[in-house]
Amino acid sequence: MRRLLLITSLLFISFSVFAQQNLPGKIIGKIPDRNSAHKYEIQVGAFSVEKNTQQVLSQLRRNGLNPVTEQYLNLTRVMIKGIPAGQVTNFLVILKQSGFNEVIIRENIVIALSEKWEINTPDSDFASFEFNDDMNYIAIENDGDARFGGYTMPNKNTINMDKLGVVNFSGNDGDINFTFAPVDDPGKTINLAAVKTEAIPPSRELDLFCRTWKVIDCTNSESIGLYLFISNTGTYFFTTPDGAANSLSRWRWYDSSRQEFEYSHDNWEHYGRAKITHLTQNFLGIFDPGFNSSIPGYSSAGFENQWELIPVQD
Repeated sequence: MRRLLLITSLLFISFSVFAQQNLPGKIIGKIPDRNSAHKYEIQVGAFSVEKNTQQVLSQLRRNGLNPVTEQYLNLTRVMIKGIPAGQVTNFLVILKQSGFNEVIIRENIVIALSEKWEINTPDSDFASFEFNDDMNYIAIENDGDARFGGYTMPNKNTINMDKLGVVNFSGNDGDINFTFAPVDDPGKTINLAAVKTEAIPPSRELDLFCRTWKVIDCTNSESIGLYLFISNTGTYFFTTPDGAANSLSRWRWYDSSRQEFEYSHDNWEHYGRAKITHLTQNFLGIFDPGFNSSIPGYSSAGFENQWELIPVQD
């Protein structure tokens, strides 16, 4: 019995030494208890030079990781977010194997917004900022272009918009004053004022529908892989995952049953109507006939498309 205990102890020590050798040499923060219900983030670096940021992002992606960036003062943090406590050690091993020997572990405290701000400051480059609970944003420029990406909130008054800049805001629920620092010139501060857009009346269907979805199947194969951002203020936005190409529309419920919705690219001069065939937390099915010749104003595009989508984030 004593011999068995000794062998067991030696095996445990050997495993511990093996594990320590496969972890980054410098870990700031504490590796959490595997049974913790919290999620964590691991930062691998913070850079003032964009080239260095991109090199690290590419290195992480080559090793199967999905990094995000976050602005902090004049630095761009690179990190892996949303890691369950029980998987933190696994990620640390992968990071060590990927060449990262110094990391920071933090509890991933998620703060999210679900609202749209119409900017009313004269001569502003932006017409609106919009955010959703899936941690994505759309920034509409005054020339009509749209910018799409992820965001984080290190505190309730600061929004770090990936590839765009940092917003610090204050004000009441209606009128908001904030400063915007563009990512390419973080020392520059732009003062803006905005009004919060009224949301569509809440419902169970609205909560399920208003997500950031990914197209996994479609009659039009070119649409597979696109992201669809649907907001509770009526934004309906198709984009590539990197935000390089996009199509901005408006949407509204067709009637109180909330089983069909209308959409328009030109402020409701012309519009289409689509049927929601399936709607759950994990799946969205849409049938779009593309036309309705019996009602004036409806589009006559003539395409019949079936869409299958899953949430970008569960």
